[in-house]
Amino acid sequence: MSKSQEDKIGSFKETTRGFVWTNEYLNNMAVKNRVYGLVEIDVTKARRYIADHESETGEKLSLTGWVVKCLGQAVGEQKEIQGFKRGSKRIVIFDDVDVAMTVERELPSGLVPMGYIVRKANEKTFRQINDEIRAAQKQQVDGVVLGNERLPRIVAFFQHMPAFLRKIGYWRLRSDPFLKKRTMGTVGVTSVGMFGKGGGGWPIPIGFHSLEIAIGGISQRPRLFESKNELGEFLSMTIMIDEEVSYGAPAARFASRLADLMQTGYGLEGG
Repeated sequence: MSKSQEDKIGSFKETTRGFVWTNEYLNNMAVKNRVYGLVEIDVTKARRYIADHESETGEKLSLTGWVVKCLGQAVGEQKEIQGFKRGSKRIVIFDDVDVAMTVERELPSGLVPMGYIVRKANEKTFRQINDEIRAAQKQQVDGVVLGNERLPRIVAFFQHMPAFLRKIGYWRLRSDPFLKKRTMGTVGVTSVGMFGKGGGGWPIPIGFHSLEIAIGGISQRPRLFESKNELGEFLSMTIMIDEEVSYGAPAARFASRLADLMQTGYGLEGG
């Protein structure tokens, strides 16, 4: 067997192992009491800005990175939406908005989605987030998580533990908001649109954060009733919240604010 074949087999095994652990993680950590909101947001201004920038400079900016920027701002203004339960009566609310997402890395076995966390997204510019994501896409892969952070030592041995011990580990993670923040961030973003092209459509995430955003497809249709010849681009997006943490008015205010930020192209001009 050649060296290249061995590398491909090794990469395939590593990728397969990552998907197996993701499934187990979701089975043990997924939010049980979910509420979904399906929204459609006019992102014409942002799409034009990104297209013009690429035409002028050759650089392709990350649409997902811009969504993360808007999300960080909206959550930063409504922090209770990302709270984590601690016990049956307490909720811990963090000031930092740490956005967990996936980026595609090219391995010998093909393109593979890998986990990454944008820390303090509420304090970073769009340019900083964009550059961070691009760097992660080129980073040398180490396991199934990208980034330079040092995770708790127990994480390195977790996959090798017997099943009953892993159950205890999942219980510990579910009950410790600070450990959850450190290992999986405070908010989740899934970009289904990055894996294929097509029209609109709303993905339905499972999610293990109190707030999950799933980015779907983009469709074209008239922007204004009085100007039917002006076509706009509308992004389908699903908002999933944990109703045990936040629901009703806070969730509605968050969704409204996020839509306002995205429709106005928030954070693009200033980098």
